[in-house]
Amino acid sequence: MTTKNLHSVIDQNSVGASWNGSPTVLLTSQNTGMPQTPNGTTIFAATNQSTLNNQGQVSLTSGGGAPTILNVPALTSQPTININNWQANNLSVTNISANNNTPILVQAVGPGIPGITPLPIVIGTPLLLALGQSAQTNALPQYMQLVIQVTGPTLGIISVIGGPADAAGNNGYVFAVNSTANTGPGTGLPAPAGYYATTTSNTYAYQFNWGSSLVFVSNLSPSTAQTVSVLLRAL
Repeated sequence: MTTKNLHSVIDQNSVGASWNGSPTVLLTSQNTGMPQTPNGTTIFAATNQSTLNNQGQVSLTSGGGAPTILNVPALTSQPTININNWQANNLSVTNISANNNTPILVQAVGPGIPGITPLPIVIGTPLLLALGQSAQTNALPQYMQLVIQVTGPTLGIISVIGGPADAAGNNGYVFAVNSTANTGPGTGLPAPAGYYATTTSNTYAYQFNWGSSLVFVSNLSPSTAQTVSVLLRAL
């Protein structure tokens, strides 16, 4: 009996060598690659689309670095999140799941990715974002509030990039509405890895004061989700 070498399929069976981060389904052993990432925060999301109880895995490689292996749980629509700054290197993504029946939806978002044209955000006006869509504007130099809402019962995942970077050079935040638990600041429970907060409500409001910095918002929801409404307003 032989054991599958998961690293042997990395960068093989490419389905896109010029990926711009748009939602893409990778079958087991398939690969896609972004030739150059931004020199700033990029948020990666992976959702296991198998209808069976098949644990998924994806490999992320960049430059000459060792692969980062992410587990993508089965039978959940909440994506696995990875927030990183690959410092303008390439990004290669491979589905290395053990079971062949494990398609994984992958997305990557960040300001400056070639081929992506964000919608304009008008401060004070709600904007609907479909799966994979992004939008941006500059904040006002005062406290602002971002309101994320899904009008139906489906899970909504919104990522936000902006403001000062942390010690790792990242300034990304990911929020989940219509989730299975209330986690993150003010709840007493830590948010899942990669997330800032999750809520069982269909609405979440986030306050910040980032000066006049760029606010970049993306819809990372699963493929079965409804559109997500985002509202940026001054306080």
